[in-house]
Amino acid sequence: MELVTEPRLREIIEQVTPYLADSQAPTVKHPPTDPDARAAWFAEVTQERARQQAQMAGSRSAEPAVEGVDVTEVRIPVTGTCGWPGCAECTAGSINAIVYRPVDVSTAPAYLHFHGGGFWLGGGLDVLRAGAAVHASRARDLGIVVIDVDYRMAPDHKFPIPVEDCYTALTWVAANAEQLSVDPARLAVGGGSAGGALTAGVTLMSRDRGGPALSAQVLNIPATDSGCNTASMRLFAEGYVMTRQNALEMWDMYLASPADAYDPYASPMHASNLRGLPPALVVLGDYDVLRDEGDAYARRLVDDGVTVTMRRLPQAHGAALPENGPETERLIDELLRANLCRK
Repeated sequence: MELVTEPRLREIIEQVTPYLADSQAPTVKHPPTDPDARAAWFAEVTQERARQQAQMAGSRSAEPAVEGVDVTEVRIPVTGTCGWPGCAECTAGSINAIVYRPVDVSTAPAYLHFHGGGFWLGGGLDVLRAGAAVHASRARDLGIVVIDVDYRMAPDHKFPIPVEDCYTALTWVAANAEQLSVDPARLAVGGGSAGGALTAGVTLMSRDRGGPALSAQVLNIPATDSGCNTASMRLFAEGYVMTRQNALEMWDMYLASPADAYDPYASPMHASNLRGLPPALVVLGDYDVLRDEGDAYARRLVDDGVTVTMRRLPQAHGAALPENGPETERLIDELLRANLCRK
């Protein structure tokens, strides 16, 4: 950790790192071929995710409701299946989302948020509810509808299911705009870490498939390159909370085959071009293994004519100075206000 110059950040990193010991990814990251072993693997992954997410939700203190915002939970129909008969989401054919709507706005822009968590954690309604204050405050302060999407997660739901769920959520919002009191001409997407990868994938999908036009994209400490071979991956490989091994395991859980590593909807750096994508905010960490791939993606966006705001903050992936959180949220609000909230 000798590269970290901020004493407070060094202390925070040292405090956070031990907590990751109880947030380990499944040892086996692909379903076995034997039917009995396969069923046992699916059940084990589901149970372990539920355990860790209950721990995540329980570690967050309850926050008071934000006045002036209606909060509802909806189900969004999705397709595709993990192949396990015991999967509640695939059996139902739908995923959850939480909708935050300002009460005094009739028709508003919408911002879809895709959570992070290494493609396998960070979801579940209890965890999403624990982060309600940020989304509710944004809905109230900007006068927009915020939709937090609970997509299906790896390793049981591999690429392309998670990103297809996120894209389906976008098209569902556009198709149900009147019911949601949303302006379908003013839509934006965003997320952090793995959610940043999903965000980038959704913007490419919507461009390539002629889907809803997007006004903005938020890429907060995004994963953009499955290769995990940048200078920051080597500089911060150990001792900076998220390790290079964590990144390799994340991609191994997400990708169904080696060929998927080159699919731009999974690993956006492999897109042949980034022309025609919406204005982007890219927030990076000075001591983050994902720093350089995020920087490279931002520069490719600029080269292809996309308007980009890029900021680097003194943080590692999973540990930041207390003021960095509000600063990131301020930057997101600025992007959405400038590109989504315009008349």
